[in-house]
Amino acid sequence: MKRKLPIISGLIIGLVALGYLLYLISPGWKETVDWRGIVFEALLLLFVFSWNFAILPHWQSTKTLCLGSLLFLVASFTDVHDEFFIQPLWVNMFIEDPTGALGAGLIGLGIWFWVREKEHLLDQLQKERDFEASLIPKLSHDLRVPLTNLCGMSSVAEEDPQFLENPARRREFLEVMMRGAKEMCLLIDNILESHRLKSGTVELKLSSVSLVPLLDETCKDFYYQTRRKEITIVRDGPDQELTLEADRAKVMRIVQNLLANAIKFSPRGGKIALNTRSNNGEITIRVMDEGPGIEAGQIPMIAQESAAIKKTGADGEDKSYGIGLKVVREFVYLHGGRFWVEPNFPKGAQFCFTLPLRQADPNPKSKTCTERSRSIQNLK
Repeated sequence: MKRKLPIISGLIIGLVALGYLLYLISPGWKETVDWRGIVFEALLLLFVFSWNFAILPHWQSTKTLCLGSLLFLVASFTDVHDEFFIQPLWVNMFIEDPTGALGAGLIGLGIWFWVREKEHLLDQLQKERDFEASLIPKLSHDLRVPLTNLCGMSSVAEEDPQFLENPARRREFLEVMMRGAKEMCLLIDNILESHRLKSGTVELKLSSVSLVPLLDETCKDFYYQTRRKEITIVRDGPDQELTLEADRAKVMRIVQNLLANAIKFSPRGGKIALNTRSNNGEITIRVMDEGPGIEAGQIPMIAQESAAIKKTGADGEDKSYGIGLKVVREFVYLHGGRFWVEPNFPKGAQFCFTLPLRQADPNPKSKTCTERSRSIQNLK
């Protein structure tokens, strides 16, 4: 109510000022009054006033509709005033008629914008539902694989107490446990981050980030995964130290997800290139694999918010880019960067993103689907 008090005060003061102005320019009172017309026009004025009172608090998302409502309120008030006072002809020509016609047109246009906004919001929500529905089987599979490996190794060790006495087997057992734990931890973190992004509660915790140590640490996290498939990660970047203003944990999550997908789709004995370049106040990072690549028609779907794209991996198994890329996209955009996908010749794919060296917004925050939809409409 406190928020609407200035609005109703402003409307009343504005109508009083308009009434006083019309009174000053009026030659005098009318001798006869049509009370039936006055009742109808007064009810219309009351309705338009109430409509303005209800719609003006939403000015940020309905500018066109609010402007049309204010103009129509001026026309309605002038029409009521015309029933009591004699008005010059130019008042009807330049105030009452234009504001009524323009106000009605803007109200219609504002309603059209509002309908488009709601349709856009429904499309966004449907995409979110499709994305989540397509991820349920994939998440179940991704969680089941490491859990099955852990359960299998544990059952073998339980049935054969001497199994872990062999140093080689013990090392293999620990590697399976560590690899499975890391895969499940990354997947669960992505699920949690996706939920936070959807609710619009993710904010950046900015600090000075040294990029080279961060990339080294991230590559070490995938030691067991790369060793299992005999994959080599090749770093390619400038010799000088690169420092940027960013959220260190989220930048690491971006690189982790891209490397995890690259390892997933790379053949045994393949190579993954991690290319880093600094130019024009931003850092460009490319993760290039030697997997089966991506069809040209699927590249826009991956780069945008789409359902999980299914792809056959190098081992012939159906795999998906899944929720990891959704987190990558949102974290990159949250930093004010760009994300895109390119083919990697002669085979494979490149997942590329940029991050600014310095943040323009000191406190950037993620947006929900509703806020994104409204931000698009606010540009009109």
